[in-house]
Amino acid sequence: MKPTLSVCMIIKDEEKFLGRCLDSIYGIADEIIVVDTGSQDQSKEIALRYTDKVFDFEWVNDFSKARNYAASKATGEWIFAIDADEFVERNSLEKLKTKLKGKPPKENIFGVQIVSFVGLNGESTSLNFHERLYRNNGAISYYRSVHELLAHKDSKESNGILDFQLYHSGYLTDVINNKDKSERNLTLLLNKKEKDPIDYFFIGNEYRNKGDFNRAIKHYQKAYKLKPHINLDWVKKLLLYMADSLHRDKRDTEALEIIESCEEVYSNIADFKVFKGIILFNNKKLKQSKKVFENILLQKGNLVSDESIDFLELLPHRYLGEIYEKENELHKAVQSYSKALSLNEADDDLWSKLIYLLAKHSTMEELAIFLNNNVTNKKGITPQRVVKILLAVPILEVQRLSRSLLNESELSSLENEALLIKNLHLDNQVDDVMEILKEKSENGIVNILATGVYTIVDLILLAKETGSAKYQEMLLTMKVDKSLENLLNMLFNNKNKKLSSLEENFFISIYKQASVLDINEVVNTLKSRKVFLSKQAKHRINEINFNIS
Repeated sequence: MKPTLSVCMIIKDEEKFLGRCLDSIYGIADEIIVVDTGSQDQSKEIALRYTDKVFDFEWVNDFSKARNYAASKATGEWIFAIDADEFVERNSLEKLKTKLKGKPPKENIFGVQIVSFVGLNGESTSLNFHERLYRNNGAISYYRSVHELLAHKDSKESNGILDFQLYHSGYLTDVINNKDKSERNLTLLLNKKEKDPIDYFFIGNEYRNKGDFNRAIKHYQKAYKLKPHINLDWVKKLLLYMADSLHRDKRDTEALEIIESCEEVYSNIADFKVFKGIILFNNKKLKQSKKVFENILLQKGNLVSDESIDFLELLPHRYLGEIYEKENELHKAVQSYSKALSLNEADDDLWSKLIYLLAKHSTMEELAIFLNNNVTNKKGITPQRVVKILLAVPILEVQRLSRSLLNESELSSLENEALLIKNLHLDNQVDDVMEILKEKSENGIVNILATGVYTIVDLILLAKETGSAKYQEMLLTMKVDKSLENLLNMLFNNKNKKLSSLEENFFISIYKQASVLDINEVVNTLKSRKVFLSKQAKHRINEINFNIS
């Protein structure tokens, strides 16, 4: 008798998440087939702990060929395709297997909902459906070299959708940076000789991920022009992403035109309404933006979200918190931030915003009680997160609360050392900071910066404040993911060039922390360089002046 469920996966250098994925399916799947396409890490060794069906496949720039090779090794009645950076809820998989065994469905191919965690801590989610479960009858296979899809030899076959969720962490910030997925996918898509309409949508997505919004918009427009019909799932996402790209490309009139048209066609989808509120917010039209978000919350029972459940409540509450704060309706702001955090505790930026508001209107003793009762005891909020949440609040006394975590056992020795140096800097004990750092090699200092506690921003401030040629040179020669050369030359060598968006973000962070520490000489130097910033960056500087004053 054939086994019921074969789980198939293709891998390459997936040691970080592979064990978690295999743990979620092991003992439920009747067999696990792992196809390795050239790993240089411990991925194959990890896979062999769970299954003896581990095979090598020479990578030929085609995901479908690799997936179909994996399927050729499967003996189960059904094949479930999963990626190493995904995992399932075990009870749900058990129920699915029982259903397949007892009352198998009529359809042969099924889509499942992919829940992707986005950001540094998975503070946001993104939803989409993808075909992952199919009958192992020899008539079904994957096609397309990238963003692969399943097809039955009989094109008249109907597909189904399962009430089943697959969780995906591949879009977390550090994973994207490590794997450079956009560049890989873009190359495969551009090299595809005969492109379908959806290919131009996918190409647009990759350019959008890279920040090349002009190219993204052009490919979205081409995909929309060639679309088979308007109710396809990817067409709705295309319109949302095109509006977002237009907004990021400072073409808000066009973005709002698309959104308002979509509100008529897709009247029950919250996503377009949220994007409208965000565009109005970013254009300082706070009353109009507030009305949009308040209406979304009033109508939420009649709305659905296509992109993420965050659009139904979390994002409206988050933006309303900021609007109420700007309007000095502080009680409402606290309520909105608190409601947003009750929906997702993983958003450290939101915690910092709430703590900032509370700190402005309560004593440090009262704030410490709040932190002990509502933050430090939360499951999943580690000492590392608490430290970074506190250090992100632009109030000196709040940042100094981080010293209470010094010598915390869950912090590594390196993190504890970084926290000590940070607090010495917060106390203006610059000589002590210099004394500790002078004993470190350049690599030792880089390791301290990598903790995210004492950061590149702090080292830049130290170099600027003390005039240390040693640290200025170190910063100029230090290897980072993206160059800060223009910013560093502006700060240290009076060579003024246009800054990249990343450099502008660093400039703003340096300005904010210099203001917190009241280092007037540095603040004034940075103010004199504001002329070289974009309009948006200048506005953010003005907001810092307002909030810290």
